[in-house]
Amino acid sequence: MRNTRPPYRILVTGTRGKSTAVRYIAAALDSIGLSFSARITGTVPMVLEGLHEKRIIRHSPAHLSEMTWWIRSIPEGTQAVVAENSAVSPELQPLPSKWLDPGLIVWTSLLPDHADCWGPQLSGAREALLRGVPGNSRLLLGNQAGQDLELVLALKKMGCDLFSVGQTKEELPRQYERIAVEALNILGLPGSEASFQKVPRDPHEFMIVNPRRGGAVAWAFSSNDPVTADALFRSTGWDQERTALLFNHRHDRPSRLSAHLPWIRNGKWKRRIITGDRPLIPTGFSFFPHSGAAALADLVRSEGSVFGCGNVRGLPLAREVEAS
Repeated sequence: MRNTRPPYRILVTGTRGKSTAVRYIAAALDSIGLSFSARITGTVPMVLEGLHEKRIIRHSPAHLSEMTWWIRSIPEGTQAVVAENSAVSPELQPLPSKWLDPGLIVWTSLLPDHADCWGPQLSGAREALLRGVPGNSRLLLGNQAGQDLELVLALKKMGCDLFSVGQTKEELPRQYERIAVEALNILGLPGSEASFQKVPRDPHEFMIVNPRRGGAVAWAFSSNDPVTADALFRSTGWDQERTALLFNHRHDRPSRLSAHLPWIRNGKWKRRIITGDRPLIPTGFSFFPHSGAAALADLVRSEGSVFGCGNVRGLPLAREVEAS
């Protein structure tokens, strides 16, 4: 991508579901025969090219400069690029759009997040992410983002051309399929011909993990916010009184624990446990100093059912726990 920009350029922003949206859009592009490069950030950063995953090895904390490195490394002749906006600081939000010059921005969701940078309210998240949207852009709003009237009004005032997948109660995979199909259609590509039989798997996607030693852990650590965590727990059908709540703490995301506390405390959990970077342990919680997959599998065996949420960084991969 040193000399010419690919004709199809998509930037994915929002608070939740960005990596998943990138994976589904990548699968759609691959299924219609377009060459592409897609970048996923987060705990397991990757570049996808033709659905071949190339893990990005970081020797220092995540930095926005990783995006410029990826853009420079995209092979000449690539037809499409899909990028996840990894900026957190409000001041840095405009840079991904400036570098990529997207023909379409996909906004997946809008929920409170990064309270240390954006403040604890939804308005802070909305204002921060809006900085990353140039005026007169084309935007596709995901199911949850499209229901935020203040966001829709703000984008219209910016002269943006808005598209929506509509309000649907379909299962999440089907919602992401809708996003990918509509994204292709907006760009003039045959979205109706897209297939999702080969969506690259997220190593930290929500799943029920059954370690060999016994028990079950609902792997919802990537949910990050209490609204999503609650929805995922309800989807398990488990009884709170028979389930231990395990919150993985990150010292650089202290606001997430405070955001989850009301929801955790209102629940009738069998036990409340904190792991990860040890914070000041709230009353009614115990601390679990996990040291890897085997230790986490032992906890699951002793508790029987564990619901994990909060943050995913610092944990072993779900498949490693399953094999322990």
